[in-house]
Amino acid sequence: MFRPSVQAIMDVMSQKGFVVFDTPTVDWNLNIVGIRAHPVSPKKFDDVMTVFHRFLGVWDIAYYPMTADPSDHYLKNPINPDGTAILAPGQYRSCYKIDIHKRGRPGGHKALCQRLGTVTVFRDNNRDGNLNLVNPQSGMFGINLHKGPNNGDDDTANTIYSAGCQVFADQRHFAEFLLKCEAGRDAFGNKFTYTLLDQADFE
Repeated sequence: MFRPSVQAIMDVMSQKGFVVFDTPTVDWNLNIVGIRAHPVSPKKFDDVMTVFHRFLGVWDIAYYPMTADPSDHYLKNPINPDGTAILAPGQYRSCYKIDIHKRGRPGGHKALCQRLGTVTVFRDNNRDGNLNLVNPQSGMFGINLHKGPNNGDDDTANTIYSAGCQVFADQRHFAEFLLKCEAGRDAFGNKFTYTLLDQADFE
């Protein structure tokens, strides 16, 4: 798993003009940054979710395997007539809050949900199972950060887990992530920014 340092991530964010949240005297001002692997593979949990923040005045960072890509199943079987959503790299300021993913449906659970602002996705509609970064759209698409399987670290575990969301490979990692988000909410309110980078940005 790709594990860049806090400084390396901040350098890339600075180059792109993205905000790094930093309140040295208050814990839990979270920076939630996904990094899409290069080359991409929709059949693997090969991307990484990083969460870094000040804790007792010192930078603390955690790394979690996840997928930033829609699953192979949904690439071949889009649920949206415009095509399967692929979140575009960018910084989505104050677009997320702790809420219920799949509210009122089987598998519904507390997650970081896109409820407060728009994101940009590509719409892949050629059903070839590969990521085609075409047809950008911005809107409220429910691109959430949620849990996946119990131990989703193999090559095919995410077959049906993502139709465009950012999905953690392991539920135990997700539980730890959610605890951090709850601490961040208690300190700074229920409003979060999600930033998606490409691993190629670090090369």
